[in-house]
Amino acid sequence: MGCKLIIVALLFVSSLLASNVHARIINLATLEYPPYEFQGAQDASGIAVEIVQEAFSRIDQPINIVFMPWGRAIREVKAGRVDGIFTIYKTPERETFMDYSQEVLIEQSISFFALKSHPIYFSGRIASLSPYRIGIVRKVSYGEEIDNAIQSGTLENLVTTDTGINSFKLLLADRVDVVISNQLGGFEILKRLGIEDKVQPIPSYAYDIPSYIAFSKSKKLESIKKRVDVAIRDMKEDGTYQKIVDEYLKHYREHQPKPLSSPQIGADMVDSELKATQALLVRGTRE
Repeated sequence: MGCKLIIVALLFVSSLLASNVHARIINLATLEYPPYEFQGAQDASGIAVEIVQEAFSRIDQPINIVFMPWGRAIREVKAGRVDGIFTIYKTPERETFMDYSQEVLIEQSISFFALKSHPIYFSGRIASLSPYRIGIVRKVSYGEEIDNAIQSGTLENLVTTDTGINSFKLLLADRVDVVISNQLGGFEILKRLGIEDKVQPIPSYAYDIPSYIAFSKSKKLESIKKRVDVAIRDMKEDGTYQKIVDEYLKHYREHQPKPLSSPQIGADMVDSELKATQALLVRGTRE
């Protein structure tokens, strides 16, 4: 009888411990970067947010999404004060303190934006931008090619801000000549600021980079990461992932910028940029 009571007690304690594990909320940091992630009227919203929420829902793991400046978000992950971060590019330095998902969360494309009234000469080589003042977001990676140009001093006239919106505001104020930005995110900012007729991307450059969800190594969430990878992979296979992407691109097309008079950008170019972005996102479903 005594042994039975002990076994029952152990099973009860085990069930409590298991429920506590599932009840623990995973805190994820991200930045305001529409249309991928942004604070909606009621809750977090965006393409990446919906993918992340669906993935964690599939593994019955509650999450809390916190918006903060990107530099701070990375520091919080490194210090273990938050559990994870998205949508983040992979760099050797970040891999020292983050465990990255194997599944690509979102495939992104980087572009250069400039004022229509101040044409920028770009030869196709990053070095041709060295005479210009470049607006970037603090602690954001723009892919190996641009990151190397910044670190080597090839691009040295840098003006950093905490958000992409602030970088574009500096462009309008003639405090920078070029803004480096995620392509689709840049179009969203133009729409938000109502400056579609004043700013254009430099069409001869686009650099494709996969972005991920990553977890703080200090939190030891390897099992969660593996389960999230499986969930994202299943979403790509069953069509849920693509449905989320298509819904947001449809919304963007309904509110796309007005055609511009510049021969370098117009309705056709905006549409081609959107098609290229969609192709990237679809490609991400196959990796």
